[in-house]
Amino acid sequence: MEISITVRKFGVGLAALGSLALLVPQPASASLCFTSGKVYVQQKVYDKAAYFLECARKGEPENVDVLSLLAFARAQQRQYVSAGGAFQLAIEAAKKKNDTKRVQDLERNRLAVNAQLFNSGIKALSGAKTVEVPAEGGSALSAYTVPPAPQAAVTDTTVFPPFTGASRLEEAAYDFVLASYVDPTSVEAYQNLTYVMTQLNRTDDAIRAASRGLEVKPDDQRLHQNLRAAVMGRAVSLYNDGKYAESIEAFRQAKKQDPDPASAPLYQVRIADAWYKLCEPPTKGESAAKGESGTKTPEQVAACDSAAAGYSAVLGEAAASDSLKQNALYNAAVIMANQGKSKEAIALLDKGGALYTKNKEIWSLNGQLKYQAEDYKGAVVTLRHALELDPQDAANHQFLFLSLNKTGEKDTSVAEYTIYKALSQGTKKDPKVWVDSADNRLGAGNQLKTVLKTEGYPEEVYTYSEENKTFETWFFWSKGKSFTFMEGQIFSKGAFPPKKSS
Repeated sequence: MEISITVRKFGVGLAALGSLALLVPQPASASLCFTSGKVYVQQKVYDKAAYFLECARKGEPENVDVLSLLAFARAQQRQYVSAGGAFQLAIEAAKKKNDTKRVQDLERNRLAVNAQLFNSGIKALSGAKTVEVPAEGGSALSAYTVPPAPQAAVTDTTVFPPFTGASRLEEAAYDFVLASYVDPTSVEAYQNLTYVMTQLNRTDDAIRAASRGLEVKPDDQRLHQNLRAAVMGRAVSLYNDGKYAESIEAFRQAKKQDPDPASAPLYQVRIADAWYKLCEPPTKGESAAKGESGTKTPEQVAACDSAAAGYSAVLGEAAASDSLKQNALYNAAVIMANQGKSKEAIALLDKGGALYTKNKEIWSLNGQLKYQAEDYKGAVVTLRHALELDPQDAANHQFLFLSLNKTGEKDTSVAEYTIYKALSQGTKKDPKVWVDSADNRLGAGNQLKTVLKTEGYPEEVYTYSEENKTFETWFFWSKGKSFTFMEGQIFSKGAFPPKKSS
């Protein structure tokens, strides 16, 4: 499954941080704190600036100037959760006042801080030439924690020092985490964070990041795509490593964690695929090496039953496409048949055939299983429908010949046999060259000329030999006719559904 990453370089300068003059009368304590805070910002003494600006914020919680300077001071100290909360509160306060220009200034200021972190993450990611997944216990990256609401975030003075770990992937993740703290509305940060956490096999962190991003933008396709990759990542890895039993449980958990109901059928198919891997008997080489017979163990038989049930369950998935349902139905029927459960397979294929009247594979398998189950009349009806879908399918002509032979329709059976032989074992000839040379090959008494006169040139010609006799079959696919000659004389005439022009 493809996963997406956003690469975007930001280049933004800080907008004006506001005049040093007091704009409105304030209580003495708030006014004093604000003035002190501004002075310390000018002096670049950001810890003291933040102290006094927090004092001012408590007195005037919706003062845009206070919040703007507080966000700046917190960012300078790498207190990114608090900075993000202050920026968000300032923007909300400016919106309440319908101060569009101030909102734009604040968003530019926030983007400037966010861009430094985001670009640092892109740089680290580009430097990760290989997938650097730290060994267990060797990670320098803490679990991803979604920041609290702005009112709580603004008081979180956690300091985030520069990353010191060895993994460039972890460094990228760290920077994207900080970018998401500064601007919790930045979809790009969540997209990239989900991608990197997935690469680090940190499924829970990736899921949290994607889910948080989807709260911001529920219809973001990259986030949906990355979330799906995240929840499936561990399960797919287990499956690819041959740990099928473990992958089944992982796929089940992934199915629960994926918020998109349209993904449910994909998980169901992967679960059934894993069961089928457990169902397969060892190869001859594996069996010989282990001293096994190659037959299925009771555990493998049970796995086969689970695989068939798993594929069958896809039919009940409302979000499954018709294509997925048809493939799953066919797979389930094949497994049932291989388990000796032909009746169950036929019942499933009858259901599938009623739903998908144009699926040749379903109808072909159904007809062949009905012949093997000695339902010869049912096989004839089913195989004839399959031949309506593809009159050139040699296997269906073979099983129709066998079925007709059992129902006593000898002439039709012989015609089907010659069609099967021609298509499966015959040598294809150039129709016009072959027909025009009939007298030279067979003498003037051949019956090919009669057919040529009434039907015209065939669309295809095949020749084959049997019991020291030479046969040739002429196919008029568009007319639904065939003529088989034995050494120049008509041996049989076949009829089948005319082939529809593509």
